[in-house]
Amino acid sequence: MLSASEREDFMIDRRSPMPLYVQLKNEILEKIKNGTYAVDAQIPTEKEFMEIYNLGRATVREAVAALVREGYLYKKHGIGTFVARKDPSLGFEPLISLTYSLKAIGISPNNIIENNEFIIPDSKLLKKLKWKKRKKCFYLRRIRYADDLPVAIEESYFHEETAELINKFNLKDSLAKIMIEDLNITISKIEQVIISRNPTEEEKEILKLKDNTLVLDMERWIYTSEQKEPYQHLKFVAPNNIYTYPLEFMKRL
Repeated sequence: MLSASEREDFMIDRRSPMPLYVQLKNEILEKIKNGTYAVDAQIPTEKEFMEIYNLGRATVREAVAALVREGYLYKKHGIGTFVARKDPSLGFEPLISLTYSLKAIGISPNNIIENNEFIIPDSKLLKKLKWKKRKKCFYLRRIRYADDLPVAIEESYFHEETAELINKFNLKDSLAKIMIEDLNITISKIEQVIISRNPTEEEKEILKLKDNTLVLDMERWIYTSEQKEPYQHLKFVAPNNIYTYPLEFMKRL
C-alpha cells in the first residue's frame, strides 16, 4: 500500500484530453524511473491503484498491461506485478529471451541443462556457426520449461572470446540477461531463420507433442559491436504455437 505522501503527489486530471489509463501509466513509469518502485519490487495491486486514484478496474488494468508490453513490468501468476527494469532500452532482450516473454505473461520459466562443455566444431558445424576458423567454443544444450511443461529444446554455441566468461554464470538463468546485463555486451545485429516442420521422434518425446503438432525450427546468430563473427549461435525447437498462442499452448490445447 502506498503511503499518504505518495497518495498526494499525483492527481488524475479528468479534464485532460489525455486518456486516464495513459495518465496512470505515466505516473507508474515515473515512480519506476525515480526508484520509488525498485527493480524486482512488487507494485500496488489493481484494487490499491483503484482506491488511490479513484479509477475503474479496466483503466488500471490497461495502464499496467501497457507497461508489461513495453518491458517495464512483469507478472507472477497468482502473486502480483513486479518491476522488470527502469529502462527497457536494453531493447534486444524481449526479442531474444523466452524467459522474458514467459515472465511477462505470468508464467514461471525453468531451464534444465542437458549438456555444457567446451568443444572444437568440425567443418560442417563451423559453416553453420559462420565462423572462419576452427576454435574452442562453449556448447550448451537446455530443455526449456514453462511452469512444469517442456516448451523448447535449445542449443547454444558461444564464440571462444566469450566461452570462458559465459561458463562462470548460472546457466539455468536467462542467457539473454547474462549477455546483456551481466556481461554488458552491445548487440549490433541479429540474423534469424525460422521454418515450420514435422518434429523428430526425439522432439516429440521431449516436448510431449501430439501427433499433428508441427515445430518451429529456429536458428539465430547474434553479433556484437566488437567482432565481425557471430557472438552466439542458437538453435531453438519449439511447438509452432508457442509464440502465437502462448497461454493456450500452456494449457496444451
